[in-house]
Amino acid sequence: MPEDGFKLPFGNLHIPRPKKWDLVAFAALVAVGVVSAVNLAAATNKTPGQSLSGNFTLLIVLAQLAIASISLLLLGKTAKTGTIWGNLAAVAGMLAGVSGVLLAAALWTAA
Repeated sequence: MPEDGFKLPFGNLHIPRPKKWDLVAFAALVAVGVVSAVNLAAATNKTPGQSLSGNFTLLIVLAQLAIASISLLLLGKTAKTGTIWGNLAAVAGMLAGVSGVLLAAALWTAA
């Protein structure tokens, strides 16, 4: 078994081991998922007719924008020193962060 990854028993596919920056990109992806879950939980637990706080929405939007920006910066780092897994996690974190901003804005205007 190679030290930089492992080979699947079928086919000729080599899976590289994640590196440090790949794991940081995965952490950013998990963070954007947690912030989106908090946003959805706050929106679904409110009583009908009650609006979300403007400060809460601002906090969620800024957190999503920060994570999306960090994921974009991580994409540059994982493209240089990481593997395909870090690249995919960074792109997914960036897209999820931007869509989280849109979700927060939609929930704020719908309230």
